Amino acid sequence: MTRRRFVIFAHWVTAFLLAVLLIEGPSAAPWLTYAFAGLTGLWFVSYVVGRGPLGTPGPRLVGALRTIHRLQHHALYVVMAIAALASVTVLEASSTGRALTVLLFLGLLHGTFHLWRHTALFDGALRMILPRFMHGIL
Repeated sequence: MTRRRFVIFAHWVTAFLLAVLLIEGPSAAPWLTYAFAGLTGLWFVSYVVGRGPLGTPGPRLVGALRTIHRLQHHALYVVMAIAALASVTVLEASSTGRALTVLLFLGLLHGTFHLWRHTALFDGALRMILPRFMHGIL
């Protein structure tokens, strides 16, 4: 599996697992918690080994938006690692829930930013992260 395919897979499976963990709670299904932590851990390792995020700002993002693009990706990886660690360590449930909620909120902001890029700048931002079979709906 290429790094790009792994990152696409990790985006969507992590989003699903995050939603389930927020609905059910980390203690309700321990195997989901470990799946979430394992997948996000592998994703974080690919970020570190690959020396940063996979995506680039692209030529249509200019000025402060280029900086925001890089910073938001770095911040998301750090928050994702914190949420994964919080979900599997013996922290009180409220702090784990907070970490997962912060990750969800930042993930939604991240998705909104890329949706804006795709629709306002027409730079194909969603094409980079959606599986190929979904490109026809874009």
